[in-house]
Amino acid sequence: MIIQTPVKNKALERTAVGIRVPDRQENVSGSREVSPPGSAVLPAVVLEVRDLRKSFRSGFLKRRLRGIDGVSFSVPRGEVFALIGHNGAGKTTTINCILDLVHADGGEVSIMGMDHRDPASRTRVGYLPERPYFFEHLTGRELLQLYAQLLRLPKNRRAARIDEVLEIVGMISFAGRRLKKFSKGMLQRIGLAQAILGDPELLILDEPMSGLDPIGRREIRELLLNLKHAGTTIILSSHIVPDVEMIADTVGILKDGRLVAVRELTARNHGFSYTGALLLGAADPGWLPSDCRSLGDGRVRVQVDSLAELRNLLNNCHREAISVESLTTHRSCLEELFMEINQTCMEPEVAR
Repeated sequence: MIIQTPVKNKALERTAVGIRVPDRQENVSGSREVSPPGSAVLPAVVLEVRDLRKSFRSGFLKRRLRGIDGVSFSVPRGEVFALIGHNGAGKTTTINCILDLVHADGGEVSIMGMDHRDPASRTRVGYLPERPYFFEHLTGRELLQLYAQLLRLPKNRRAARIDEVLEIVGMISFAGRRLKKFSKGMLQRIGLAQAILGDPELLILDEPMSGLDPIGRREIRELLLNLKHAGTTIILSSHIVPDVEMIADTVGILKDGRLVAVRELTARNHGFSYTGALLLGAADPGWLPSDCRSLGDGRVRVQVDSLAELRNLLNNCHREAISVESLTTHRSCLEELFMEINQTCMEPEVAR
């Protein structure tokens, strides 16, 4: 699905280290564009969501079911914001309400300073739904030609731009194949190609990694990171938490239609801890933490939560000739945070 209008295209090319996306102030020839005098300053916040609510009626009695309730967050320009949550948590409903594909019951949404119900607010937005549907009788290239016409891209640039996005998503070799012969992963790639065809400022992706193999997921991650570095603001939902952790600056965790936590991953201490097995023998040095656990035969297991504590532990062991049998490092990850919040958090929490 596509909801952009034509914009200035920029060359996107692969290099030895991956895909290079030019800076937003750089045009195809490489020269810098100078903003005209009196031009509007781009808003620092690309998306603002306030108290968004949506419910649905279902069943014979048309009982009202909660979709999302009181969802609020903001996304600064150039950042990646990810929505994660269990199936049915409200990720897709939130995205649909943001794009006004589903009319919200209440709340406010501002896209680049404009009300989301105003079609002009979506002229610089690219969108890939969770389950995209395309005309199966078309080839990949024909599909992108159709969207290029809808975007009103300049005719003298269409072919080159289509080749660029096909190369970016790794589909240049399959551009002549009809969509009905595409695998799920190939359809996902061609969907990403149409989403970035118009070079949007805001890219909204619902489960962009769905159906991709590990190599494809890595390539899409690299693409999204390069788009981010070029200044594109990205909002995505995903159930693949490790991919989100590698891409996102901020993550919002949805549970039963409520945004129960918003965390900045770039500033978050991921909680490194270190666990050592020590052979004490009969001695009791007295400086061991009170929560160390006995393993029997004069051995204990000690856990410390910082490099300073680890350094002190090892220095003490060296000074008193205590053997360190093993030492392991553990890094708490977003998946653990997600599981912890889903198990313990009952009321909405916002922690920035």
